[in-house]
Amino acid sequence: MADANHRQPELPLAANVNTLWSHLLVDELQRCGLSAVVICPGSRSAPLAFAFHAHPAITDYSIIDERSAAFFALGLARAQGKPVALVCTSGTATANFMPAVCEADAASVPLLVLTADRLPDDHDCGTQQVMNQMHLYGERVRWFHHLAQPEASVEKLAYVRALACRAMQLAQAPEPGPVHLNLPFRKPLEPVQLPPGTTDHVPAALLQQAPEALLGRQHGRPWNVLELAARPASAATVERFCELLDHANRPLILAGADALPASARETLRDFAAQWQIPLLAEPTSGLRHWSARGGELVATADAIIESGFYQQHGWPDVLIRLGRAPLLWTTQAMLRQLPAQCHQLQIGTGLRRADPLHQLAEQIVCDPATLFASASAHRPAQSSARQHWLELHQTTQQQAAAALQSALQEAGGELSAPGLWHELGCLLPAAAGLVVSSSMAVRNLDSFMCLHTEDLQVYFNAGLNGIDGIVSTAMGVAAGRRTDASSPTAPTLLVIGDVALRHDLGALLLAAELGIDLTVLVIDNNGGEIFEYLPSAGYGAVHDKHFATVDRTPLSAMLPRALTLHTISDWAQLRALLPACLHRPGLQLLQVPTRRRNDRRLRDQLRQQAAAAISATAPGSR
Repeated sequence: MADANHRQPELPLAANVNTLWSHLLVDELQRCGLSAVVICPGSRSAPLAFAFHAHPAITDYSIIDERSAAFFALGLARAQGKPVALVCTSGTATANFMPAVCEADAASVPLLVLTADRLPDDHDCGTQQVMNQMHLYGERVRWFHHLAQPEASVEKLAYVRALACRAMQLAQAPEPGPVHLNLPFRKPLEPVQLPPGTTDHVPAALLQQAPEALLGRQHGRPWNVLELAARPASAATVERFCELLDHANRPLILAGADALPASARETLRDFAAQWQIPLLAEPTSGLRHWSARGGELVATADAIIESGFYQQHGWPDVLIRLGRAPLLWTTQAMLRQLPAQCHQLQIGTGLRRADPLHQLAEQIVCDPATLFASASAHRPAQSSARQHWLELHQTTQQQAAAALQSALQEAGGELSAPGLWHELGCLLPAAAGLVVSSSMAVRNLDSFMCLHTEDLQVYFNAGLNGIDGIVSTAMGVAAGRRTDASSPTAPTLLVIGDVALRHDLGALLLAAELGIDLTVLVIDNNGGEIFEYLPSAGYGAVHDKHFATVDRTPLSAMLPRALTLHTISDWAQLRALLPACLHRPGLQLLQVPTRRRNDRRLRDQLRQQAAAAISATAPGSR
């Protein structure tokens, strides 16, 4: 007899073995924390679709295109900070997940990829929609498992539950990322009741034989739990770390694109203040657009590095690196010039290295929050050199900010990408989500929105393919943010270039289909601005056609009739329309036309003016 504390199975549970198998898998995934799934239509994956749709605690999204669905799931997982499941049928549908799986791998985003498959006897014999899906995503997943054929036995029911727990665990720790489960099913795929004596019939006696495996552990507990507590830094590591800093005259912290958890962010800020260390942070690190970021954070690093600051005042002698390798060109250039004597160390929870130039002297794998908190508790030796080093950065930042503000005001007039990013810093409300495209968008965000400290949540793909899936990712971010109890009504804005928008244009339809609220602002400069920085820019027609990709069909002519594109003609219209669009329901599309080569010229001019102003007023080196 089943325990009274167990949730009784619904009628479809025992329809057939496929239904049973999928129900148990989905139930256990939810017990382990899964709350959302993105399902692509298909026959072979039907058992999973029925099971996910029936679970009251899991939100199921239906997206037809597998590539778009995978990037949507990626954005959803980013916004929710936990795994999202992704389901498709067999065949090349599974291959369309590959770009997003690669992105999830590179950016450490937890995804649970569930691909349906046929049984082994359908392989290598010409059966339609069959291909080898074993280890399809290679080393890009944290774990792969090909499930056993569904079977109504006590042992196999426990196997499915244990497997679901392991998949959820390995998607989150020790290094978050995608996990791939390949699930073979044979017909019937729908919850069709089968008579006793048939192969896939589920006997009623199974409930008495295996009540716990069938119904799950009591009180909604997972089948098993994996505890991987964040590893604190050892006392010896903390002591060595503090000793290194005690002897440093010009320490520097460099935070890459990976956003730190709130606790680590705060302890890092306090650590930098305690030790008087300048903190250079990329805009997607979660440290920049934060009202409590502290006086040690240097937001104008782009202009400071460009000015020759380090050549004049000395290079860092200790460099603490967090997150991914720097994306920004000026920071990359600084790293290339660092002397060999600079002691570089990387701190993080994972083993992955962010060291393209192979300069690291040390890698500390631990919970950064505990290391920074322990180091902050240490009483650092008084150092006038460290204090002077920090004050130089702070003074120079003030000069850079004033120069940029003045130069942007002088630029005025014509719509431009640099001016747009400065305006966005003024217009975006607190708690807004900002999804930023790769290429020039994230670089202009760094250079021209650096003066603003409003609390924002910034999202950015690692950009393995630069512009792949950005609209779909933004749709997922917007959907995920809607479920965030702290800011369910805060708007989400995607800023994207015209080429990147064209690459994922079909994803705009997801907003209407899924009821997503998102404002998309496209900087339309008739091509890819970033290619203006490549040598190909000097090759005329071939550059324009195959790199910048200019003179395409106007965006307004490519959009479905259901979508309205608002074209901005001047700054006043932008200031009036953008705030209104951010708080309207549904999809809002804004087009800001600029001139590509003018954007590049103005960007270079503004950065050079800021760098020149720093150089002209720089205090003497010491």
